[in-house]
Amino acid sequence: AKNIDKSTMGTMIGFVGQGWIGKNYANDFEARGYAVVRYSLEEPYVANKDRIPACDIVFIAVPTPTHCGVFNDSAVRAAVKLVGKGKIAVIKSTMLPGRTESIQKENPDIFVLHSPEFLVEPTAAYDAAHPSRTIVGIPVDNETYRQKAQMVLDVLPEAPYVKILPVKEAELVKYAGNCFF
Repeated sequence: AKNIDKSTMGTMIGFVGQGWIGKNYANDFEARGYAVVRYSLEEPYVANKDRIPACDIVFIAVPTPTHCGVFNDSAVRAAVKLVGKGKIAVIKSTMLPGRTESIQKENPDIFVLHSPEFLVEPTAAYDAAHPSRTIVGIPVDNETYRQKAQMVLDVLPEAPYVKILPVKEAELVKYAGNCFF
């Protein structure tokens, strides 16, 4: 794991969702010395909802189920609404290509990015701390969004492969991987 960049130490990191994905990412950030706020609908984190808007970067790892062929991203859309104005929302949940752009349009006062997770449940803690690849998808290809994506990369653990790319490509990488595996 890389050493924490001292300039990012004051960055408050939020996590919405404390299932096996959100929990393992939050645990890794805490182990690396970051100030972490966890929120979920379950105890003991349900009381932290009002603390999420103060977080600089909020990772969202909530369910996006498909039932009878219908993809449901309502939990992601609700979670993004918790992020503070001018802050960064990083969707870790699986998204259909085009959905992150749609969420960004609905939330113009925050920066909505997609960084797919590649955790395997039995080794999730190790995978969160030692990613094989880190991808950050941006819905708008300009300097501001690239800077926000770099801020996210700066707080994530080091990976051998790192890429900022258009958000539809990031969504497709994750969705296709889920379908394949």
